[in-house]
Amino acid sequence: MGYLFIFTALLCGTVKGFFGKKISDKTSGLKSAVFSNFIRMLFCIPIGLLFVCFDGSFSAMLVSKKILLISAFSGVFTSIFIVSWLLAAQKSAYTSIDAFLSVGLLIPILFSRFFYGESITASQILGLGLLFVSAFIMSAYTNQIKQKLRFSSVLLLLVVGAANGFTDFSLKIFTKNANETPVSVFNFYVYLFSGITLLLLFLFLKEKPRQENAEFCENKKQAMLDKRKILYIAVMAVFLFCYSYFKTLASERLAAVLIYPLMQGGAILSSMLMSALCFKEKIKPLCLLGMTILFVGLLFINVLIF
Repeated sequence: MGYLFIFTALLCGTVKGFFGKKISDKTSGLKSAVFSNFIRMLFCIPIGLLFVCFDGSFSAMLVSKKILLISAFSGVFTSIFIVSWLLAAQKSAYTSIDAFLSVGLLIPILFSRFFYGESITASQILGLGLLFVSAFIMSAYTNQIKQKLRFSSVLLLLVVGAANGFTDFSLKIFTKNANETPVSVFNFYVYLFSGITLLLLFLFLKEKPRQENAEFCENKKQAMLDKRKILYIAVMAVFLFCYSYFKTLASERLAAVLIYPLMQGGAILSSMLMSALCFKEKIKPLCLLGMTILFVGLLFINVLIF
């Protein structure tokens, strides 16, 4: 059943990624990225309430202080992840972003090993190493089809990976402390805290004055309120919530070392197909080499265990 939840989460994640890329093309700058994701959370919160009602868990909304803290922890890192991902999608190849997310896999895997005693075999360590090699190769692939990666771009990709890693680990923390708290209630509070985080960040951020004319400011205002962009955000919000919901269900049934590499590998493979078919990113030998190493790494993690 856990693998079925992973497959469902991957489908939702693929659709989420497609619309996320569309939104990134209509987003410029940090404050705009924060604003776009805040709007996304305004959709996610009522969607979360619908899931709670559908589960018949409305009476479980009164959760413990511990669950609230875990939800806040997850919400903050969810905010960091979605904002940094949106900015990274403007500068890096789509497949390279997912490859860098593999770097963040160390966080839930090692932390789950340290705090909850989940075992890691020698073959799984080798597989994780191969995922890192794949991420490095995919960085070189980005240099071939996009502009050359600068230090700031690499740093942004590392932030994306680390934030995603801490978000994934928060799901494991929840499953170990949930008691009788339903997943739908947890996800509702995660997106509530994420929305609060993004709102505070948006109010705190001040854009540097620019020397462009009033036409630039008007175009920027229109970009923020673009109807198609709002539609993309709404669709993305639905699949973001479903993605998080099914991934949390999977984390209740499988160890972190099985869930996150498998999900990340599946995400990269689907991203490669999507980037080629939808975003016209050329599949070059470096990309194929990175995908092959990724596949071998996943075999060592999930199949050839020793």
